[in-house]
Amino acid sequence: MVRFVFLVLTVVVTHGAMAKDILVPDDYASIGEAIDSADFGDTVYVKPGTYNERIKVKEGISLVSFVGSDGNDLVDGPGNKKVLRRTVRTIIDGTGIKAPGYLISFPQDTVAPMTVDGFTIINMPKYRTGLRLFLMEIRGCSPVVVNNILAGNRSWGGMLSTGLGMGMGPPLETVAGPTIQDNVIYDNYGPGIANGPNSDALIVDNEIFGNQFPNATDKDRDAPGIGVREYARPIIENNVCCGNGAGIGGINLDSSAQALIIRNNTLYDNRRAGIGLRGVGGAKTNIKVEIVNNRVYGNLKSGIRLSKIDEVDVMYNTIFDNRRTGVVFLNVDEAVIEDNEIYGNLTAGIRLLNVPFASVRRNHIYNNLTAGIDFIGWQKLSF
Repeated sequence: MVRFVFLVLTVVVTHGAMAKDILVPDDYASIGEAIDSADFGDTVYVKPGTYNERIKVKEGISLVSFVGSDGNDLVDGPGNKKVLRRTVRTIIDGTGIKAPGYLISFPQDTVAPMTVDGFTIINMPKYRTGLRLFLMEIRGCSPVVVNNILAGNRSWGGMLSTGLGMGMGPPLETVAGPTIQDNVIYDNYGPGIANGPNSDALIVDNEIFGNQFPNATDKDRDAPGIGVREYARPIIENNVCCGNGAGIGGINLDSSAQALIIRNNTLYDNRRAGIGLRGVGGAKTNIKVEIVNNRVYGNLKSGIRLSKIDEVDVMYNTIFDNRRTGVVFLNVDEAVIEDNEIYGNLTAGIRLLNVPFASVRRNHIYNNLTAGIDFIGWQKLSF
């Protein structure tokens, strides 16, 4: 007797099961029209050209510049970093867009996948309303933002990652965890990348230069290449920041169970510190910072300047030729400064002011103008 086994196949239709590719301008004349027509899981490919429009990315959509035969070739960029050919020839331009708004934005309070890959995003005017608008807004979501150039914003900065609006809206429940990688961000009138509360961004392999507040004076806090506020805790790794206010700058840092991780970056020729972080102060906070294996040099003030921080580890960094102190800590509760090379700074190599507990070991400190180590107000130092 022959037995027949019938297999019943159950087809479950989910997001992306029938994903399709949409091509601009072949299928739709504008990027906005293509996104409006796209469904979850679709990819919108954009051919070379200049697109004068504001973009609102939808949940589950990938927005990618068209590769063609040579789009992934590396070519000279606006700085020192090589960029993709498809990035420089596919342009989203805000020139002449009169109504204020972010040039590219994403849905809020969502964990849906989204991507923006390979665009030059430029030119947003300073609006009369006085709103501080970034070229790209990431709030309470986690897109992948890669291979882009962001420049020429006269309203504010390059990119915002936050779960809270910093005066622009109520708190969001969803953490902002975008991947921000291999972008070039320059010549904006504000921070290159700003991290507000509830930002757990991964910021890696970007080149960020020439961002500044217009008409900033020496007494002003100038715009950082990468900025961190309050309880934002991005991972900042392998970026190059030069010619900004600070290379990496943080203000009003507040309690978080996570450490702020800054590692493997090159931070040079910034107008203030290479790394400058300041806690909110006052009540006891829980602020931990790890600064590991960075190259910090030629900054017009200190190499690394931290104040009102609970715990700091500074290890395996090379810090040299800064116009003031190589490493300066003010009102830092516990500090570990180990295995660094610190030389050629125009005041002290290390300066500790009101740092009660510090371990300063195995550092190579030489040719600093006033002192190798200068400390005031301590209880226990370990050398």
